[in-house]
Amino acid sequence: MFHSVPPSPSDVSCIEINGLCGFLHCITIIVNILVKRKRFMSVIHQLQHIYPSLRVITETEAGDTDQWDYFLSPEEEIIAIPKTERNEQELELLSIFLSPFEGHSVTCTEREAAWKDLVRTGELKPGVSWPLSYRFILFTFDDSSTEKSTIKEALQSLFPERMPLLWQSDRSGYIVEEIFSDDQDVLTFEGIPDVLMSDFYTNIQFFTSHFSSHLQEAGAILEWALKGADLADRYHLPGVVSYKDIIPYFYVDDLPDTDWHQIEQSIFQEVLEDKDLLQTIKVFLESGSNTSLAAKRLYMHRNSLQYRVDKFIEKTDLDIKNFKGAVITYLALLHLQL
Repeated sequence: MFHSVPPSPSDVSCIEINGLCGFLHCITIIVNILVKRKRFMSVIHQLQHIYPSLRVITETEAGDTDQWDYFLSPEEEIIAIPKTERNEQELELLSIFLSPFEGHSVTCTEREAAWKDLVRTGELKPGVSWPLSYRFILFTFDDSSTEKSTIKEALQSLFPERMPLLWQSDRSGYIVEEIFSDDQDVLTFEGIPDVLMSDFYTNIQFFTSHFSSHLQEAGAILEWALKGADLADRYHLPGVVSYKDIIPYFYVDDLPDTDWHQIEQSIFQEVLEDKDLLQTIKVFLESGSNTSLAAKRLYMHRNSLQYRVDKFIEKTDLDIKNFKGAVITYLALLHLQL
């Protein structure tokens, strides 16, 4: 059995050191903790030398966010550290090396707990009536001041039956839309973000995964949906984004900067500064290359739109009226984040 390593004087004095030296010293301590934990003891035992009141708790105990900070250890144990024993610099560092855990003020139902376990372990809890198919609806809102219970009730009111809703932070979570019969209606999001924004005076974004009947793949599907939601946020996609909307961004996001620079210089050099032209072409392509529809969306005469399309083709030598030219152009425009 390994024996605890007593803290050095520099470890104990970490909390008392201010300024840049203290900040760098704390980095060294926490890095050493994570490096040494494989040789000596768990990260929890190491942290207890710095934060004597640290506790390992259950999720139901993680409620008092005024007095405690909560983190997940690499072993997914919930760690509670008193706010009085750390400063702001240490909180930032702890949030880098450990995963912050939000104490949920809204109690999980038995069904929500079953879904949480399924996502984490891939195991179906006995005695639960599982759906024929399901999808994840991720939500994020800008203002965290509204009570979670109020937000939860508003989101639940969108469905004819109550759906499992699980929080991931004070501003985000996901709904599991469960389908139990072939004739069950599926939620459509038309107008919903606007209604919720007017009710809560905050911006709300949704991301929807695909429907699946494979329950034991729930964890992988949620993980992929979270990646998609992150891309939607980074590329400033508004309102409701589906898994189909985000697929092109996975290709764009993995494009190395050096490759993009060559594409930029070889094809788009003549039009990069003409933002109006690029935005026009983006709307044209998103309208299925339908001139009438695009002109209507742009509040522009068809002839003016056609002139811009021809101008783009002339300057780039990319015929966006055919499939190949349209795909190349559209992916590049997504990269530009117009």
